[in-house]
Formats: sequence, C-alpha cells, structure tokens
Amino acid sequence: MRDMKSLKSAAGSARVISMVVLVVVLVCAYIALDFYTGGQQNASMVEGRGGSIIAALAGYKRETGALPETLDKLVPKYLPTLAKCPNGQPYAYNRAAAEYTLTCQDVLFKSKPYQYDSKSKAWAG
Repeated sequence: MRDMKSLKSAAGSARVISMVVLVVVLVCAYIALDFYTGGQQNASMVEGRGGSIIAALAGYKRETGALPETLDKLVPKYLPTLAKCPNGQPYAYNRAAAEYTLTCQDVLFKSKPYQYDSKSKAWAG
C-alpha cells in the first residue's frame, strides 16, 4: 500500500513539474512575440514618420541641387516640423555626397538600428 502512495505521489509531482515547465515555455514565447511585434510596430512608425523627411529631402535636393547639411534646413519650407523617432529622439541624418541615411538609433529591428538608405531606397534593420 505504501508503494502505491509513493507511485501516485511521484506521478503527481511529475505532472506538476510538467505544468510548470509548460507555463515557463509559454511565458517565454509570449515575451518573444511581444518583443517582435513591438519591433515591427516601431519599424512601421519609423517608416511612416521618416517618409515625410524623405519627401522633403527630395524636394530640397530638386530645388537646390544638393542635400542639406542638417535636417533643420527643411523647416519650415519643406516640413512644418521635423518628425521624431518613436522614443522622441530626432532622426539621425548622415549625408555622404549625394546619398544619405536616416536612422532611429534606439529602434531595433532584427537587433540592428532601423534606418533608411537613399542609395538603395530601402528601410532595413
């Protein structure tokens, strides 16, 4: 009789351990999914807000023949105000000859800062 109680107790403990492991796995999966979808949402916001800056840079370049030294040169003629990254920081603007990049340093997508490259005309993280 005592061996039956031991077996039932061991089986019950195994079920509890299995349930705890399952809960831990599900919580980790939820956190990973939330992190990934949050990154996608931020990337979409960066692209949406950055689109106005890209259009303003194109207008500035068409009119003057060159890119501005800073994004501040776009206000107020090409943009009423400069859009900001989702965290409230300004876009980082790096100009190299006729090309440039726009970056939100703290917005990570696939573990890299999310940025626009005018040469490839694409956003990437």
